[in-house]
Amino acid sequence: MIRRYTYLSIGLIATVFGMVGVFLPLLPTVPFVLLALYCFSVSSPRFQRWLLANRLLGPTLRNIKENLGLTIQEKIRVLVLVWVSILATAFGLLSDRPSAQVTLIAIALIETYVIVKYKTRFEASEGQS
Repeated sequence: MIRRYTYLSIGLIATVFGMVGVFLPLLPTVPFVLLALYCFSVSSPRFQRWLLANRLLGPTLRNIKENLGLTIQEKIRVLVLVWVSILATAFGLLSDRPSAQVTLIAIALIETYVIVKYKTRFEASEGQS
């Protein structure tokens, strides 16, 4: 019982951080939401269904959970959001902190590498020329 509530608590906290991360570039959305998805799979199928049904995050999470990969459009959308938010933070809010700028750009490069290397799923209309 304690184990279930621990996973549920971690899942709820990770969900909050993931949702805040949509708007704050310093918090990475995807890792927190994936952590929440795992924690809910162990503790609460109801919360897991809720997360998978989420209008914004659900489709991508379902594709990741089912190991289907991400479409090229999803990858582009994620990469644009990552780079816009990182660059806005690095050169807007942290313009006087070069070490923080370098760190944020390194994080963006790592995220870019992971997303580009992640399995690509081709929709019927994408794969045809």
